[in-house]
Amino acid sequence: VETKVPGFLERIRDDVVARDRGKDDSGTWGTDTMTFQDDELSYALGKQGGTRKKLERSSGAIVQYVGHCALFSGTRSQRKKAREYMKWLF
Repeated sequence: VETKVPGFLERIRDDVVARDRGKDDSGTWGTDTMTFQDDELSYALGKQGGTRKKLERSSGAIVQYVGHCALFSGTRSQRKKAREYMKWLF
């Protein structure tokens, strides 16, 4: 999406991030974001998305990249782990 319509995520970010906040049994579900530079993005993604998949497995969160932005979705503790593990990479 971001390659075809640059800036699209920026226009809808607040709606997307807040859309499902608290809509689980524990009330802690949500989405956090983190922005990367060019060189950081390829490292965070890893070969064939391997690093992203490892982050998902280890944290339990859903990790996706849109442009230079990483989105972490899950419970509060899952998102916290994913962000912590991502920071360890750098």
